[in-house]
Amino acid sequence: MEKFNSFAVLILAAGSSSRLGQAKQLVLYENQTLLENACEKALDVSSNVFVVLGASKDECVEKIKDLKVNTIINNEYKTGLSSSIRIGIEKLFLYDKVLIMLCDQPFIPKKHFEKLVENSVNNAKIICSLYNTKLSVPAIFPKKYFNLLLSLSGDKGAKKIIENNEHLAIELEDIHSFDIDTNEDLEKLNSKVLF
Repeated sequence: MEKFNSFAVLILAAGSSSRLGQAKQLVLYENQTLLENACEKALDVSSNVFVVLGASKDECVEKIKDLKVNTIINNEYKTGLSSSIRIGIEKLFLYDKVLIMLCDQPFIPKKHFEKLVENSVNNAKIICSLYNTKLSVPAIFPKKYFNLLLSLSGDKGAKKIIENNEHLAIELEDIHSFDIDTNEDLEKLNSKVLF
């Protein structure tokens, strides 16, 4: 699909995966890490891909060294998800819009990311995903929301910003929203039996 120079992707991949007991960024799915999977999907929609790393950063950098992505190191990752959003957005004010995504949702199809991008063209609203009856990322934020993203604190994502501002929700099948947080999730991933 067409790529826009004024558009960037921010992949949040700094967490320590405490509930999982291992770095989820490095979990293998179909012969590649979840981090590589996320980077490749991001590169499909933008040439401007930024990855926020923290826990296991050296191993993560090694895994994506051959991909044309930019790495941002978050040394404050233990303070929560918002720190990764803030450190990423601080570096992206050159761009008109940013797609924020997580690295642990390997089943989100490329076409969903493409729909988000297509709906963001000439649209000043936040373009978000809707699954499990919730508004969430992946979501595209126009620059006018960057300062709100910078105001986030603690282990909170951007959900409240989406809910409290104009948005357009793109439906994502619940099964595609599956993420890996626990060993039970990992077993489902490996068995390919999700439900």
